[in-house]
Amino acid sequence: MISGEQTFGIVANAEKVKAFAKTMIKSNQSLESWNSENSDTISKGLLSNRKKVPICIWGPHGIGKTEMLKSVANELTIDEERSDDERWLFTSIAPAQFEEMGDLLGMPSIDPGVLDDPSDDMTILVPPEWTPYKVEQKRFEKTGKHGPGIFLIDDANRADIRIISGLMQLLQDYELASWPMPEGWHIVLTANPPGGEYIVKEMDDAMMTRMLHIEMRYDEKVWARWAEGQQIDPRGISFVLGYPELMTGKRTTPRTLVQFFNAIEGIDDLKNRENADLVTTIGRACLDPETVAEFLQFVRNSWSKIVQPNEILDSKIFKDIETRMSSLVTPSDGKSVKRVDIANIITQRLINKLYVMEDTFSKKQKENVVQYLKLDAIPLDLRVAAGKDLNTFAMKVSKQKDASAVMKKNGKMMISIFSDPTLAKDILGKMR
Repeated sequence: MISGEQTFGIVANAEKVKAFAKTMIKSNQSLESWNSENSDTISKGLLSNRKKVPICIWGPHGIGKTEMLKSVANELTIDEERSDDERWLFTSIAPAQFEEMGDLLGMPSIDPGVLDDPSDDMTILVPPEWTPYKVEQKRFEKTGKHGPGIFLIDDANRADIRIISGLMQLLQDYELASWPMPEGWHIVLTANPPGGEYIVKEMDDAMMTRMLHIEMRYDEKVWARWAEGQQIDPRGISFVLGYPELMTGKRTTPRTLVQFFNAIEGIDDLKNRENADLVTTIGRACLDPETVAEFLQFVRNSWSKIVQPNEILDSKIFKDIETRMSSLVTPSDGKSVKRVDIANIITQRLINKLYVMEDTFSKKQKENVVQYLKLDAIPLDLRVAAGKDLNTFAMKVSKQKDASAVMKKNGKMMISIFSDPTLAKDILGKMR
């Protein structure tokens, strides 16, 4: 196996991995189109067929690799304005569950042929129902149309070495002995780096060099932005932003955190002993003990201090927000602890809310954001970081061809925030 850090490509957060995956899939689409356009010349041996290249996304379990790839399929459907009949499909296998090559190739069956004679019988392999070949066949039978898709081979290096070796032909030729990959379908693998809490097999150089590699790492800011859009329990989002070091453990992963936050969403008062005991029971069912303990401590001691994004955006008397923020960061009694950490959570959640808003935010909401960022209670470095995030989003939207009208309008509104002289001086000056 190739040694060193370059084995798994660069280390990136989910947003960058998604951009990489979409780019490579589109590149493979172009290769497929080129082959089709030059099929006659290729068949004469005057040009070589350009092979699509699978990608492999490395990373520990539970950080959202599979969900990210499902979202890629959905986004490509939207980007390409496809109908439901021709949308990007997504199907996956977990080869670690396979015990023999028959699980991959299919089971033998007797084809009686056309003659009423046993000598005309043939033994064939019947492709499994999970194969892209069968999935695409079902789509055509149902709709009369074909379309593209993503085929995920999940946790590939946890499979038996015989199965891993059996995948080589699929990666190289986009077909196996019993079934071909349909046109328009693309292969993506996920794999777990060695050294984790699971047994992985080594993939040799011949297999590694047939793929493009990238390593995905958990990033609490990216996760929190996603969670805001998915309406995950705000207590959970705030906790993750406040305690990012507790988010990756033996049992605590982004996946198990979502399970936990969804399970406790309807349990309100965690200062109530009965409720706290119930949340502890639920938490210990899926998370590391220290994560559960810190979450309860956070909700009891800090949750009530957090100003919610909608409170800031929809505030009619902004002085109330200013008072609450000042009491957190610049307490006047001389005894209270300055809670800059809470200010950071509030600011990050406000920015994330702006990212995922489905409605155009109003002039009043923009004014409230400006007033918030200008508060004396907001440290300069936090103000600059928030400004960079807003600017990044606005620039991204301006270059995004498929951005909705609401997103484009909100992007312009975010840029207009910097027309305030104080923010222009504090933020734009630091960004140059």
